[in-house]
Amino acid sequence: MVNEIILVGVGHVFRLGEKIKEIISIEEPDAIALELDTFRAHALLNRSEKQKRKMQKDPLYFLLALSQDIIAKKFNVVAGDEMLAAMKYAMEKDIPVYYIDMDVRKVMENLRRALSFKKKLSLLCSLLLSLFIRKKDVENEIKKIESEEEYFLKVLEREYPEIKNILIDKRNEFMVERLKEIMKYYDKIVVIVGEGHIYGMQTLLNDASISVKTIHLKDLLT
Repeated sequence: MVNEIILVGVGHVFRLGEKIKEIISIEEPDAIALELDTFRAHALLNRSEKQKRKMQKDPLYFLLALSQDIIAKKFNVVAGDEMLAAMKYAMEKDIPVYYIDMDVRKVMENLRRALSFKKKLSLLCSLLLSLFIRKKDVENEIKKIESEEEYFLKVLEREYPEIKNILIDKRNEFMVERLKEIMKYYDKIVVIVGEGHIYGMQTLLNDASISVKTIHLKDLLT
């Protein structure tokens, strides 16, 4: 069986639903894999207030989600709409969908354990400041990412190496292992993940001699 992986990098705060459906339509994959766990997928599909309240008990997760929601609103989007569009389109076309990410509750637990009190305080302050970020500032950051795809990862590595390890590197490894399992049953898989995961996942897949086609966030925004 010759496997083909199409890695699609997205930003969770942009209106990308139609672009995602177009890619799936063109590629005609045997399956779709999403950077979600079952908990978050269910919350997206049902816009579950109960599940949101559960996660609001975790201040780090709450601020991360709130920051994402506020930035999304600046672009007149609901955060996570690109994942929801992929799920609904897959259901319409009867394409199997797999949630390949780590359980968000486990991720946040690992993050709390890894960060010192000082680092937690620094992160919380950064997240609080991000709640007041201007749309123009977000657009400037996007331009930096477009000119240098690894810009965000380099900043994260420099400022918060522990966070990059847990939120990016460990999840990349987890998602690639999940993909290897799924690839036993399907020839062609479209994988939709945040742009920050693209470089690491592509490297891991290439190291495993797996053919990868990459569509970056900047390609979707043009």
